[in-house]
This record gives sequence, structure tokens and C-alpha cells, in this order.
Amino acid sequence: MTALRSTKVNAKTDVLDTRPGIFGRTVTSTFRKYWGIKHKPPGNIRTCWIPPIVFGSVFLNLPKLLSLRFFLKKERKARLAKDPKDISVLYYADCLDETNGIANNLRNVIPYMRSHGMKAGLMGNVFNTRPCGVVENGYCILLPRMFSMEQLGYANSELAIPRVGPVLRLLKRYPIDVIELETPSPGAWLICFCGMVAGIKVMSHYRTDVPQYTRTLVKAKWMHYYVLKLMQIFYWMARPVISPCDDYSNALVNELKVPEKQVRLMPRGLPLERFQPTMRGQGIWEKFGCTREQRPVRFAFIGRISKEKNLEFLNSVWKKFAAKHNDVELMYVGYGWYLEEIKAEYAKTDVKDSVHFAGEQGGETLAGLYADADFFLFPSTTDTFGNVVVEAMSTGTPALVSNYGGPRDIVGSEKHGKILPIEEDKWLEALEECRKLKLENEQAYEQMRKDCHERSTRYTLANAAKAQFDYFHEIVKEAYKI
Repeated sequence: MTALRSTKVNAKTDVLDTRPGIFGRTVTSTFRKYWGIKHKPPGNIRTCWIPPIVFGSVFLNLPKLLSLRFFLKKERKARLAKDPKDISVLYYADCLDETNGIANNLRNVIPYMRSHGMKAGLMGNVFNTRPCGVVENGYCILLPRMFSMEQLGYANSELAIPRVGPVLRLLKRYPIDVIELETPSPGAWLICFCGMVAGIKVMSHYRTDVPQYTRTLVKAKWMHYYVLKLMQIFYWMARPVISPCDDYSNALVNELKVPEKQVRLMPRGLPLERFQPTMRGQGIWEKFGCTREQRPVRFAFIGRISKEKNLEFLNSVWKKFAAKHNDVELMYVGYGWYLEEIKAEYAKTDVKDSVHFAGEQGGETLAGLYADADFFLFPSTTDTFGNVVVEAMSTGTPALVSNYGGPRDIVGSEKHGKILPIEEDKWLEALEECRKLKLENEQAYEQMRKDCHERSTRYTLANAAKAQFDYFHEIVKEAYKI
């Protein structure tokens, strides 16, 4: 794919992003520069600007949307008459221009689908750090922005609204049958309304527990109610909804009022060939932490370093556990707004030598850190799935997770780790058991590693891609009465 009306990139003079480069992402095409509202700081009242901007954008582009509706209806009728299975799907997520589980998962799934004959595209919105929209790696379209602001209580993330003009031209250039919205962001609202007016079937995937994030990160109580109501409206429009686990299937029905028949349980898939047990013992851990002789029992947290991952709880547990043992180590791998605060917090404690920080990693380094860890710690209660848990288990590393959300479904039983309530005593007891297992029963521990790897193989890209496209065929058949 290329950006319509793309501009030639001058590597010497054009600065496409003021941020450091993100692992594995290369700009292959750019949009021309568009005017946009100056990027705004976070604010409760400022958040209320978003609905009028979204509705105003749809209203101003209504004639073009209706024209697109006529064009797509004619094109779709001719195409599907020849081959009812010749369908195209667009995934939209505003978080693609950052590093997180959603972006990483989509950036793995879509290329896999495209390489196996499934017509899929990926679209999002650029961060304010970019002067124009871009296409990355030939398939990921990051649209020029019209409005953006920092997300409330969530540094390094944005609420953004793309320009509608490029969206309409791209939909005409690359006709689609289904739009799957990955996050209920402002941009997703705009794409949802545009898709509905243009006669495109719009559905969604429940990848982010937005109501819980709001309760965790935003102090204003009225915002909790406001966001919940918005989410109920959003998932009323963007149905059916894919849920990756049982807990969030129930949340969709009970909290967000989605009819049970409109919720489809469907686990995700990852490129597990990148995360193998053979990466263990390659010396990668020692580049950031201690040797086995110094601290023989290794624990790791890998993911976004932010409070909604329940890291305050993890730090409290670790301080008590590490104070009793000088042979254990915790490695943080990742980046986020809470990272510097954690570093400063540990620097004041007696257990500071037991904690190390590897920063944001990718490729073989990331896989090696997963594999070199003896146990993976993930106390989050807001993850709808848990890519990092699957990746850890794929390298053979057992996981300790909370008893709510997607991670507990992934772990499944004590053959693969532990599923724990968010109670310090329970986690301290579990850490003690892990340490004892690693030091005193190597045979049982190695069997657990084998069981973990075997468990992870159910979450392959092949399984997930086939299940998703089979479902898309069902949706297209019903939506367009084929």
C-alpha cells in the first residue's frame, strides 16, 4: 500500500518523527502535509471537545460519504457475485503509533494474513510528533491528524482524530467490506460513523478495558460515568464484538450492555516462532542484570511500565520478598510513564541491587530475556488478553498472573504457573514456592517449562487468522445478504 498523493521523502531534510525510532518500523510512503489543530495537553473539559469535532467532520464530508456508499455498493455487488469469499477487512486502532500489546499484535497478524491470501489492511492515526501521515512497512497506514491531545492520566499516549479526506480516498482506492475497530478511541468513533454512512459493516474487538483504565488513572468521578456511557454507545454501534477471554465476554454483556449473541469469544495469535526455549542461556540476561552465580533465581516483568498493570502492587510484594533473599532478581523490560518513578523508588530501598531495568527491547534480545527468566510476573487485572504472557510461556517461562482477565485463561492451571488473587500474602507465598522449586527441584521445574511451551502453541497466528477470517465471512454473508 502507498499513501494517496504520496510525497517523496528526502532522508537528509525531512524529519518524519521527532521520537527515537521504534523497533521494526520503517516508513515506506508519506502523505502530503495537512493542516491540523495544535496538539493539546490533557484535560477533562478538553475531552468534551472531541464529540463536536467528530460529528462536525462527518457532517462536512456527508456528500462525499454518500457518493462513496454508492460506489462501494456497486463495486461490492460485482466482486462478490464472482466470488463470495473475495472479502476485504480493515482493522483500525489509534494506538498503532506507540509500543503496546495491541499495536504489536496487529502488526504481526495483518502481514501474516496478507501473506496467506487474506485481504486485510491496518489503519491508525499518527502521533503529533510527525509532520504528516505515513505508511509503515508497506501495509500500516497512519493517517494525517486533525486533532490530538494527551490522554488523561496516561502519558505517552494520545486521543486523536484523523482527517476524513484521506480516509475516503483510501476507501475508494482499496474497497473494503468490514471495518473492525480495535479501540473505542476518538478516531474509531469517526471511522465508525464514516463506515456506517458509507454502507460498510462495522464491528469491534474488545482489546482495552477502558472503563477500568479510567477508574484507575482518572480522579474525576464524573469522568468515570461519562466514559462508561460513551463505551456503551460505542459497542451498541460497533457490533458484533470479539472478546479474547471469558471475563471480558461477561463484562461486555453485564457492564457495557452488549447482547450475549453479539459477543464472540476468540483468542488471539502471535508469531511464536520468535519466542523459543532455545533462546535460554545465550547470555542476554547478563547484559542487563546479574549472573546465575550471583542471583540464581530470576523473575521478570515485560510490558508497558504503567500503573494500570498493577505495578505498585508488584513493587510492594517484591520489596518484602527480596528483603528475605539475596539470591533472587527482578528484571523490568519495557518503557512507560511510570518507569522513572519505579527507579527512584527502588533507589531508596535496601533491595535496589535485586532489581534491574533493561528498557524497551525487541527481536532476539527480547526473546532471550523472556527465556532467561525463571518466572514471569504479571499482576495486571486490566488486560483483555495478555500477549506478553503467551510470549513468556512460548519460551518455556512459567507465569504468575492475576485471577481476572485474559492472562488467567492463558495460564490455565498450575502446570504452567500460578493464578492468584491480588493479595500480598498469596503472591509472597507463590514467590517462595517458585524460588524453592527452582533451587530444589530442577526436574519438576524443567517439566513445567516444557508444559508452558506446549500450552502456548494454541495461540499461533495460523489458528487466530483462520478463525477471524472464517468469522468475517459469516458477517459479510449476513450483512450484505449474499
